[in-house]
Amino acid sequence: MESYLIGIDGGSTSIKTVLFDQRGKEIASASNPTMRLESHTPGFETFDVDRLWASTSASIKSMLAKAAVDPSRIAGIGMCSFGNGLIILDRDGKSIAPGVFSQDYRANTIVEGYKREGSFDRINDIIKGTLYAGEPGPILRWFKDQKPEVYEKIGGILLFKDYLMYRLTGVFATDANIFGGSAMLDLTTTDYSTELLNLYGIPEIEPFLPELATESSQIVGRVTKRAADETGLKPGTPVVAGMMDVLACLVGAGATADGIVTAVAGTWCINETHSTRIIPGASANMPYLTKGEYLNCAFTGASGSNYEWFCKAMGGEAKYIAEKQGGSYYEVLNELIASVPIETSKVMYLPFVAQPSVHPNAKAEFFNIDQNTTYAELAYALAEGVAFMHRYHIRFLRDSGCKADVVRLTGGIAKSQVWARIFADIIELPIETVDCNEVGALGCAITAGVGTGLYKSYEEAFEQAVKINPPVTSHSENFELYEKRYQNWSRLIEIMNIYWNEQ
Repeated sequence: MESYLIGIDGGSTSIKTVLFDQRGKEIASASNPTMRLESHTPGFETFDVDRLWASTSASIKSMLAKAAVDPSRIAGIGMCSFGNGLIILDRDGKSIAPGVFSQDYRANTIVEGYKREGSFDRINDIIKGTLYAGEPGPILRWFKDQKPEVYEKIGGILLFKDYLMYRLTGVFATDANIFGGSAMLDLTTTDYSTELLNLYGIPEIEPFLPELATESSQIVGRVTKRAADETGLKPGTPVVAGMMDVLACLVGAGATADGIVTAVAGTWCINETHSTRIIPGASANMPYLTKGEYLNCAFTGASGSNYEWFCKAMGGEAKYIAEKQGGSYYEVLNELIASVPIETSKVMYLPFVAQPSVHPNAKAEFFNIDQNTTYAELAYALAEGVAFMHRYHIRFLRDSGCKADVVRLTGGIAKSQVWARIFADIIELPIETVDCNEVGALGCAITAGVGTGLYKSYEEAFEQAVKINPPVTSHSENFELYEKRYQNWSRLIEIMNIYWNEQ
């Protein structure tokens, strides 16, 4: 009798619950919003923690109803989410503050304070990355300084997927990948660090840290009777520790071989590979699937978030054309982007609608707009700016000694052949995509399959469950043109740094 696996992917806009068979085929899925709260305070990006679980449990129940599969045939559950941000609970396990998204930058002043007092460099040395305001340490320090009435009641801290795992199993736990990637571990020991908490100025938090699973495939708990009643799952179903979404996308893409760079063009601009080295200056070096190896990451919050903003704020023309033609809104945008001749395009776009970015005060900008600029040119400039940002990060990884022969592109943008073509020409590498709509959820499901013994290894899982589409190859005749545009784009960032420094 065939077994099934569930992958749950918690993103900044929605929670996706997907049921897969052992061959990686999607059987059923459901998606619900993450309960983002409207903010009128600059820098605050928050969500309703209590409603988050209600939304997630409803998503699981809806998915199971669509699948019409006996829950007893589900071998295991894996989950991932964005890293960083924070969920604060009291000693009874109840939420006492809105959840914090990873793009929240209320703690910018805290990070600046670490720089002034001289602790910033030592923090980065311990975490083997570059600290930014949306990580748990600075956020907790902000609560200590600004909301002491909340800080004093803390009985536990979790990240997004860890909270969902807690509600499913009743176990207060996390995994080394997501906590290490969120600047909460000493990457030399892959363990908690008293020194790090002292440097953050939050030593009181140490007793309230979750149990740490060293491997993402480790079974940390089983579905409780209460969670089973709320979701339709079978009590006792194994739940593995899971991972940050960036590692889940790498696993779902089967991108563990040497020379493959995984680019996650979702809300964030994530670019990653793995090695046995800590790379100085990387956005993050995280614990990987294998002890002694690291997930080397270069990222900013500057990818699909730009597309989401553009569609919401400036998508009127594309929507009008789609309604008139009876087609897809995104297909119309793709056609508009593809219609712009690169050699005559003048408009440029800096893709900084969200933090973290190249500068704490960076904002998105269009350049070279005049009365003849078309909507298509704006859409193209946005796509190009996002691709330039991925090139910027992949170049860093290559210059740091990481092998890069091919880019395996995931995230919402990966569904577009037009975007894949732009990426191939700008990055100057073949672009591969995965024949799966929810690569992150597939990575979670594969990890659950490895943890429960359904697969003997990740390699066996990749052979059975991951299918790669034919690559999109680059056009060398466009390299020189894109190189010139990339240099101009980089120069604009240098110039804007002068302005951003004064803000």
